Amino acid sequence: MSLGTRLTLWQASLLTLLLTAFAALSHRTLDSSLRAEVDRVLRERAEHAALAVEVVPNRPIAGISPGLSGEFASPGIYLQILDETGRIAARSANLGADSLPVHADRLADVLAGRSFYDVEFVGGQNARLYHRPIVRGGNVVGAVEVAASLRPLEDTLAQLRAIFVLGILAALIAGALGSYGLTRLGLRPLTRLAALAARIGHARDLAARIPSSGSPDEIGRLTVTFNEMLARLQAAFDAERHFLAEASHELRTPLAALLGNADLLARYGDHPERRAIALDAIRAEGRRLTRLLGDLILSVQADSGWRLELRSTSLAEVLQSVIASARPLADGVTLKFAAPPPVTVLGDADRLQQVFANLVDNALRHTPVGGVISLQSSVVSTKCSVVSTQNGPPHTSLNLATDYWILTTVRDTGEGIPPDALPHIFDRFYRAPGSSRGSGLGLSIARWIVEQHGGRIEVESEVGRGSEFRVWLPVENPQFDPIS
Repeated sequence: MSLGTRLTLWQASLLTLLLTAFAALSHRTLDSSLRAEVDRVLRERAEHAALAVEVVPNRPIAGISPGLSGEFASPGIYLQILDETGRIAARSANLGADSLPVHADRLADVLAGRSFYDVEFVGGQNARLYHRPIVRGGNVVGAVEVAASLRPLEDTLAQLRAIFVLGILAALIAGALGSYGLTRLGLRPLTRLAALAARIGHARDLAARIPSSGSPDEIGRLTVTFNEMLARLQAAFDAERHFLAEASHELRTPLAALLGNADLLARYGDHPERRAIALDAIRAEGRRLTRLLGDLILSVQADSGWRLELRSTSLAEVLQSVIASARPLADGVTLKFAAPPPVTVLGDADRLQQVFANLVDNALRHTPVGGVISLQSSVVSTKCSVVSTQNGPPHTSLNLATDYWILTTVRDTGEGIPPDALPHIFDRFYRAPGSSRGSGLGLSIARWIVEQHGGRIEVESEVGRGSEFRVWLPVENPQFDPIS
């Protein structure tokens, strides 16, 4: 069932409910009003009839006073006078030979001084009766019964019900047709939007966009949102194609080296020196290929929403391990390391080591002989004023009740990063101009790991003077005196 049909049915159902409620309320109100009017007329006629009765003291009711006999001539009103014994003393001419029903129990109630209404079946139809005592000198000497047929009232209500039924049906049909037409008219932009979206989906042209009318209504906002979604999908597919292309290129180089050295072994396997060179090259390329595959797998896991398992970790132990592994590689470069404060972070020790090892390795590759690389940490409070390109510590996404952060900096006196490359160094597969080593995944993965820890990584660099990478991580248990 289409949306337009559902909306029409909902509106028709609501219209039916409202019209039915209105009809029921109107019918009940009119019924009560008409019955109240009948009761008022009966009461008035009974009052006048009681005054028209001629009573002789100490004698039964004699009849009607000649001057008041006109009270019995009202059309549609039946009157009957009873004496205290229940005998019919007078009645209206329109009763003919008939009489109004007389019940002993009701007559007793009237003679006891009570007035009340009743409904009886008179002359083949329902009639409303009013019973009233006739009082003379403080004594009840008889009773007046006044009746009116309810057929006119019932006929009026029946006609009203018929009018309501026909009116509701007509209004429902007209409302449903009008609602369907207006709904189709209102949904026409949405139908056009769905058709264009289907056309884009079938053509698989994510570069296409749906023309926006610029209207601030729901359709206009939906169009803008849909175009934004297409842009994100296009960016995601472009990134995927770029990822596959770059991954293929990065894998091709070590594989080609492995095959080349395997061919070298096949030709000169008997030559000890050449065999050793080829085996060393195969091992080196194998290690490089292993690292590259690990980075590719981690990059894919990052895109899929995979999260690290974090536990209490000593950052000092992580940094000491990184420095211990880097010292044998620091050929002619001075490594300075200050022991960090004794704090723990909620983290993954292996991944944190990967982050800082990557930063130190990059610094070693871009720092000439005689240069200096320093690795140091300090604990800061969110209330402190800290020099940062991002105006201080970030807001963590981790569930930590802490106001303290540990800031770890890796500073070198190397060649620096060109200004136009700085905005892109954390992009996947990006390599700065003139950089031939590395896969371009290290800093991208480092940023993802740091963000998984609720932190942030940032960089400042100046060509010819070196670079400084800063890593902010939330502290788990600050048992120290922070910088103030």
